[in-house]
Amino acid sequence: PMAVNRDPRVWAGFAVILLAAILYLVTLDTGLRPDELTGGDLITHQYAQVQGRPSNAPGYPLYTMGGWLWYRVTRPLLGWAFNPIQRLASYSTLWSLLSLSVLYLLILRATQGNWPLAALSTVFYATTYFFWFYSVTTEQYTLAIFQTLLIVWLAFKWDEAQTQGEPSDRYLLFLAFVVGTCLANLVTTLFILPPLLWFVLGRRPDLLRSPKLILASVAVALLPVLSYAYVYARGAAHPEWRGEGQWPSTWAWFVDFVTTQQGRDELAPGLSFGQFFTAEFPPLIWGELTWIVLIGGLVGIWWLGRRRAFFIYGTLAIYFLFCW
Repeated sequence: PMAVNRDPRVWAGFAVILLAAILYLVTLDTGLRPDELTGGDLITHQYAQVQGRPSNAPGYPLYTMGGWLWYRVTRPLLGWAFNPIQRLASYSTLWSLLSLSVLYLLILRATQGNWPLAALSTVFYATTYFFWFYSVTTEQYTLAIFQTLLIVWLAFKWDEAQTQGEPSDRYLLFLAFVVGTCLANLVTTLFILPPLLWFVLGRRPDLLRSPKLILASVAVALLPVLSYAYVYARGAAHPEWRGEGQWPSTWAWFVDFVTTQQGRDELAPGLSFGQFFTAEFPPLIWGELTWIVLIGGLVGIWWLGRRRAFFIYGTLAIYFLFCW
């Protein structure tokens, strides 16, 4: 007979993911308000996934192509239980469950196998407003969280392989591929890239003298970027999907689309005294996490070890400045 895995860490992880899955599936977005039909990210993502059209600029090609496939795969599998809006929202649930799985593994590693603490911490994050909301609505944020956590996990695996004298180049190639998927999804996830390069090159500066590995990493990173061909092809086939404006050619529209001005007007005014401290930010941070978790987490990161701590602190600092 097959041996049963009695490791409580495994069962605790499965229990956390199962409970989160049940919670999200019973609270999936079930429909749209009339005002949501007039525009915005939510309806744009849904149209994109149903019709296979580019989403709002720069198109999020990997996310949209995956959503298009998910919407069709779930029709025979889940169509009897969920309406189309729920099936679209469940695509976010898929990425949220993968994110929680990686988060659990990271916390388990950081706490040296303390599975009750890892399980409770993962459940806490799973039920924060931000993560829960975007786990049950049609948005790409849970995929971006999965990508970020996966980069951290792979970086730590590479670091451990270095310590133990094991082959580690495969982790660098995996990292390069995930970075490439960030280029084809939510590009702000690349804020982790400068701390990641410091983390890797600070330990292995000799990698800069490895042209073969550098070329292989660049090639692997560019593979997901090829998905932008989907944006071009769909824009060429359906000019009515291009949005407002006039362009002399499909290529001119494509370049304009992927180099969107979206968000720049909001960022342009910069940080003024009146915007320095608002009800939304930064209070949103401790409002979501509570002061105990926020301070305890920031202090606890130091116990990961100096290099790993600077890697995480650097990423948090870049995100904090950008959000502000």
